[in-house]
Amino acid sequence: MKQHEQNPRPSDTSRRRRKRTGVDHFGTVSMIALLACSLVLFARLMATDLLAGKNIFLLVAGLLAVNAASVIIQTPLRSNKMGKLISGVVASLLCVAMLWGMSGVSSAQAALARITGRLVETDVICVIVTADDPAQQISDTLGYTFGYAERLDTANTEELLAHLDEALGGVETSASESLTDLVDALYDDNVGAIILNKGYISLLEDKEEYADFSQQTRIIYEHTITREIDLPGVQGDVTAPFIVYCSGTDARDSDLSVRSRSDTNILAVVNPSTRQVLLINTPRDYYVPLHMNGEMDKLTHAGVYGIDESMKTLDDLYGINTPYYVRVNFNGLIDIVDAMGGIDVESPMEFYTTAMEMPNEDGNGYSDQAFYFPEGKVHLTGREALAFSRERSAFVDGDSQRGKNQMTVIKGIVEKASSSAVLGNFQGFLKAVSDSFITNLSYEEMTKLAKLYQKSGDDWNITTYSVGMGYGDTTQYTYTYGYAWVMPPDYDTVNTAKELIRQVMDGEIPVVPEEDDVGY
Repeated sequence: MKQHEQNPRPSDTSRRRRKRTGVDHFGTVSMIALLACSLVLFARLMATDLLAGKNIFLLVAGLLAVNAASVIIQTPLRSNKMGKLISGVVASLLCVAMLWGMSGVSSAQAALARITGRLVETDVICVIVTADDPAQQISDTLGYTFGYAERLDTANTEELLAHLDEALGGVETSASESLTDLVDALYDDNVGAIILNKGYISLLEDKEEYADFSQQTRIIYEHTITREIDLPGVQGDVTAPFIVYCSGTDARDSDLSVRSRSDTNILAVVNPSTRQVLLINTPRDYYVPLHMNGEMDKLTHAGVYGIDESMKTLDDLYGINTPYYVRVNFNGLIDIVDAMGGIDVESPMEFYTTAMEMPNEDGNGYSDQAFYFPEGKVHLTGREALAFSRERSAFVDGDSQRGKNQMTVIKGIVEKASSSAVLGNFQGFLKAVSDSFITNLSYEEMTKLAKLYQKSGDDWNITTYSVGMGYGDTTQYTYTYGYAWVMPPDYDTVNTAKELIRQVMDGEIPVVPEEDDVGY
């Protein structure tokens, strides 16, 4: 009897022999790693505040499901080693995917933080001499007479003069009546140097006789002044209808906070409840009174006095209050579109562009290039999108059609960015956007918009409208530049735009007149 009791039962022997193998250890490690990655990914996503409630629920449900499956398979000592091995491999792959996801989430959060909440602008005030002047630095200008425009940018000019007076022990000055008079004084050697806001240089080079200003002169000193964007008493709510001023610039300066003229002036009227977006284009040469002083000028010139001046000048024209702005460097458009794999647009007509200055493909400079676009649906690369947005000489209505084409490109970018196709180069897309895009929308407001989009899906209706050219003299005196070609407003189309804005803000479907509809 005792001998019989000393012999263990077969089941006890089998149980003792089931020791953990390498497969068991691999499965356990992968199970723990999956749980850890799931917790960290969830925490990172919640920290960004980018997910709507429905997507949070789906995320939690998905993470719980995969972790529960991993625990059920890996915890018991099973003889089915193949099942444990497969589960461990799947868990490892999911960990890699989650790590990639965490990297993308961190990049998205950093990109949003970089481009949002921009409430200051900078002015760069320059001391400029002729290209052959021997002066190489500001100390070399001792004894020079400094020219300045007496009516333009007076506060910044006075600050720089005070700075120069302290540095040089006193300076001699000479006032010019206009911007062109100031440059002529430098060219004619009536002054040794001029003081000029860097934002005015592109205005000068628009005119044929000053097109080579940058080649004829040199900047020997720059003084940067930072100022707050002045938008008092205007508060927006992105959960209610709101308006965003979209400003585009061709400036090469990579710092989008530097004040400069605005080549693109589009109002985006957004109603989140009805999922309506109305884009209103106002040509840059529209002849309108500046908000700051009532003086008549081109709309594009308002930008050199600050993005808030452009916004308020448009607000005066349309009788609205615009709380938000977005500013895009159109040279950065190349990287944005290429990072998305290109965009699809509807070209209204067949046209060739004029030769225009374009960044070289290898990124080592600029050269003049021309492009061809057929009528109908066109797939655009970044460089083609930039050319499509810039061209105006090929059209009878010039700047008006250019504005329509720019709205077409914006629509194409929004549609592509809203699709899953952008995930293929998500990091590149984020970098391109963060390098070429700024807004005064706060991070919190941007996350609210992201959540609204998740709740409503991609069922948004984008309508476009462009105000036209009226009658009258096309050469007029402008406050900033003197006499220049301008576009008299067509107040019938301005009133139509006002009504369209009202319709969207009041939750109605905008009814664009057929003859002015761009066909979307």
